[in-house]
Amino acid sequence: MPVKVITTELGHSVPPEAPHNITFHIPGWETAKALRRGDPTLLSKLSSIYPRFGPWCEVRQLAQAIHAKLSLPANYGLVLFVSPDTFLAAQSFSSSTRWRKPEHLVSPSELLFRVVEVPISPSEKIRLYISCFPATKAPAVVGIWQNYGIGICSRLAEACLAHLDSLQVLDFQATGADDVSLSNLPEPTYLPLGEAHAGLNERIVELAQRAALVPEKASLLRAERDVFLYPTGMAAVYRLHKALWEARGKEGKVVVLGSVFHNTYHLFEESEGGMQHFGRCDGTSNVMEELGAWLEAEKKGGRKPAYAFAEFPSNPILVSLDLKRLRELADKYDFPVVIDDTIGSFANIDVLPFADVIVTSITKSLSGYANVMGGSLLLPPSSPYHHSIISTLNTQFHNEYFHPAAAKLLSNSADYLPRSQILNRNAFSLAKYLQTEHVSSASSPVKAVLYPPFTDTKSKYDVTMRPSTPEFPEPGYGCLLAIDFESLPLAKAFYNNLSVYHGPHLGAHQTLAFPFNDAIWGVEPEAAEYLKTFGASPEQVRISVGLESEEELLDTFKFALEKAIEEKKRLEAADTTA
Repeated sequence: MPVKVITTELGHSVPPEAPHNITFHIPGWETAKALRRGDPTLLSKLSSIYPRFGPWCEVRQLAQAIHAKLSLPANYGLVLFVSPDTFLAAQSFSSSTRWRKPEHLVSPSELLFRVVEVPISPSEKIRLYISCFPATKAPAVVGIWQNYGIGICSRLAEACLAHLDSLQVLDFQATGADDVSLSNLPEPTYLPLGEAHAGLNERIVELAQRAALVPEKASLLRAERDVFLYPTGMAAVYRLHKALWEARGKEGKVVVLGSVFHNTYHLFEESEGGMQHFGRCDGTSNVMEELGAWLEAEKKGGRKPAYAFAEFPSNPILVSLDLKRLRELADKYDFPVVIDDTIGSFANIDVLPFADVIVTSITKSLSGYANVMGGSLLLPPSSPYHHSIISTLNTQFHNEYFHPAAAKLLSNSADYLPRSQILNRNAFSLAKYLQTEHVSSASSPVKAVLYPPFTDTKSKYDVTMRPSTPEFPEPGYGCLLAIDFESLPLAKAFYNNLSVYHGPHLGAHQTLAFPFNDAIWGVEPEAAEYLKTFGASPEQVRISVGLESEEELLDTFKFALEKAIEEKKRLEAADTTA
C-alpha cells in the first residue's frame, strides 16, 4: 500500500489536534537536536509541546497575564506551582555551582518569589507559588519544572485564565536570599481530591491485581491507601525520592540500574546522597555480582543505600533487569526496590513480587491518547517497608493533580487493555520483521533491534509476564522498541524518510519516532560517551508504535529502510572509489 504522507505542520500536535495535547511533530533528525539545544527559531514554531519541557500554551498565557500584575522587571520570566516547597527547590537548584552553568546561575537577590490566588469556582481558590528570574538565566529555575515535574497543568491554567479578573496578589514578597521555609509562607490551598482521583486509584489497583503472579499479595492492595497520584511521572519519582530520603534517615546513595530517562538520571545525580549508577545490565554483564560486591563494601563501611531504582524494561534500550536477584540482594542488605514499569505496563507485566514501590508514568499507554499527564505510585502491602514509606508519604503528600486532568486520564484508560493488545501486536510484528529480515542481512544498515524478546534479557522479562486471560489473551512486550543502525548517516537516512510522527513521548495512539540518544544526550558529550558503554548509542532510533494497521506500519518502515539501504550502497561506493 502507498506510504501515508504526514501532513501535520511542524510544531503542531499529533492529530486530532486539540487543546491540552502533549505531542508535537518536529520532522527531521537535526530538528530534534535543535529542540534539545533550545533553538529559538524552532521554539517559536511550536504550537504544542510536551508539557514537562516547560510552560507552554495556556500555562504560558497565564504566566504572561500574571507577570503584568506583579510589577516585575520586563526581562523576567516566571514559573507557576501549587506547592510552596518549590521556593526552597528554586533556591537550591538555581544556585548550585556544581550543576548549573556559570552563565545560568541566579544570585539570591535576583530570584524573586510571589504568591497569587485565583478563585476558579465559588468554593475553590487556587494559590499559586511563583518563582521569578532573569529570562536569560531560565535553565536555572525552569529545571525544577523539568526534573521535578510539578509545574501546573494546562487545564488548571485554563481554569485560572477564565477567572483572571478575580486574581488577588497576596501581600508577600521574598527573594532567594530570604528564609522561605514553609512556616513563613502564605498557607497553600493545593488542589482538592475528587471522584476521578478515587476512580483512577481503583483502576490502577484493579490492573495491578489482574492476573497477578502472586494473587495473595496482590489482593492486599487497597486503592484508598496504597496509590498516590501526581501531575506527571517525574513528579511521582521526585515526591517518592523525598519521602524515601526522609524514611531512610536522610542517608545513602540511590542505586540506579541500567538506562533510565534523562530527567530521572539528573534528578538522582543531583540528589542529596548522590547516585551509584550501574549502567550495563544486559545478559553478558555481571551487574548483579558488581552490585553485590558494592553493597558488601558499603556494609563494611557502615553504610547502606537509600534505595534502588530501575526501569523495567529500560528506556530506550529495552534491557530487562534480573528482578529476582535484585530482590534477593535488597532483602539481604536492607534497602527498598523501586521499579518504574511504564514501558512494560500494567497490562503485560506484574512486578509486585519484586518491588517495594511501583512508579508509573500513566501519561503513557494507560492514557494512550497524548492529551493528559499523570503519574502514580503503587505500594504493595507485602513490602517490609510499606508502613514506613506510607507513613512518610501521608505526612508529605498534598494533592497537586488537577481533578479535570485526572478525569480525562480515567476516561482515556477505559479502553487500555484493548489498546494494549494492539500496541503489543504492532510492536512485535515490526520488531520481528526487523530481526528476521534485516539484522542478519549484510546489505541492511540495521545492526540490532532492541525489543525484549530479541534481547539477551528476554528470560528476565518473561519472569514478570502476566498469564493469558480471556480479556487479555496475549500479554506481550509493550509499545516501545529501538533500532540500532551501523552509523549515524544511515540512521539519519532512515529517520528522515520515515513517514510517521517525529517527536518525544510514547504509548500514544499514533506511531512516534525520535533519535532519543543523540538528540537528548548529544549536547552532553561526556554523558553521551558514557551511555555508549551500556548500549545507548547515538545511532539508535526510538519507536513508539501506535494503533495503525500492521500493514500500514510495515510498509512505512520498509520504505524508510529502503532509503537507508540506498544510502549504505552510496557510501560504500564512495569509499571504493576514494
